[in-house]
Amino acid sequence: MKILFTTPTVDRDVGGMARSTPALAKSLSKLKLDISILFPETINRVASVEDPDFCLFPLPHSIKKQKLWAKSLNEILEKHFAKPPFIIHHNGMWLPFSRAVISQSREQKIPLILSPRGMLEPWALNKGKWKKRLAWWLYQKSDLQKTTAFHATAYSEAESIRRLGFTQPIAVIPNGVTMPSVNQEPRTKNQEQRTALFLSRINPKKGLPMLLDAWKKVAPEDWQLVLAGNDDSNHLPTIEKKIAELGLQKQVTLAGPLFDEAKDEAFQQADLFILPSYSENFGIVVAEALSHEVPVLTTTGCPWEELETHQCGWWVEPTPEGIANGLSEALQTATEELSNMGARGRQLVEQNYQWHAIAEKMHRFYKWILEGGEKPEFVV
Repeated sequence: MKILFTTPTVDRDVGGMARSTPALAKSLSKLKLDISILFPETINRVASVEDPDFCLFPLPHSIKKQKLWAKSLNEILEKHFAKPPFIIHHNGMWLPFSRAVISQSREQKIPLILSPRGMLEPWALNKGKWKKRLAWWLYQKSDLQKTTAFHATAYSEAESIRRLGFTQPIAVIPNGVTMPSVNQEPRTKNQEQRTALFLSRINPKKGLPMLLDAWKKVAPEDWQLVLAGNDDSNHLPTIEKKIAELGLQKQVTLAGPLFDEAKDEAFQQADLFILPSYSENFGIVVAEALSHEVPVLTTTGCPWEELETHQCGWWVEPTPEGIANGLSEALQTATEELSNMGARGRQLVEQNYQWHAIAEKMHRFYKWILEGGEKPEFVV
């Protein structure tokens, strides 16, 4: 079985999609599937994309128009994917690259699975609302109607797809994480001043102004807040201005982008992880924090009710009041209990979010799309 992943980016600054796509590809290759990834070239590829277990097809970054994307894609399909069966698994939407992938799959009668990656969530649709509404009626709705099936990372994302009227099968399969080794992770936390960590893109969707307001209101003196991540959508100046207005320069540290060992070190030093997003289709960084035994506070805009059901964090409304109330409770929690919550969080990730189990489900989904038979239990 051949699977061609197509994704608009593998740039490490973009976020979860750029990391999870090659990670899933690697795990599927271990199941003896023939895996390839096609993407527009970037100068900041995530490290995991350079892997001998699958083929890479980087397209020239200079290509911008849909017709040129389609031509390049068609050449690769004819040369490397002449023999079925195979599936195209596309990530994202709205862009000319996505349009080219969908049109070519339709033209060549190749089954296409689409992962919207949160782009059909209400918050995302309302960002740039009028431009997206025009694109929706001109081409995007029609393009999505041509897909064979969808992949959602949570049931909440599947519900968003259904609300828009699409009736194709939806596989609800979460993203995964690579478990850090406990033996290689010495606890280097500062016992006199505890640390709350945010690590994601500095983007309006992430709700950082709400977090800063809440921090000003409830944070005790023995806590510090570290905000790590790359500036996205030129949002960093807004955050810097907010920190100054609230007089939080001594309590809040802007750590910049963190990758690889620096990222692991940040998790190791954190006592609490915070993701105050308005909306996430999954929030892979939540699973990463839990895998490092760090309890998490996030919002109901993220599909992480398990934080409450497994007693490993706080799941609050994405409002200033919700963030403040959750933060107040979290920061008053004893260090020992935070540690116990972190341990339960790691157990949750070990049980539900390791890549080998995710890949096995995805393999079953691909096989069902190609061969039929009994519908997998995770398909709605």
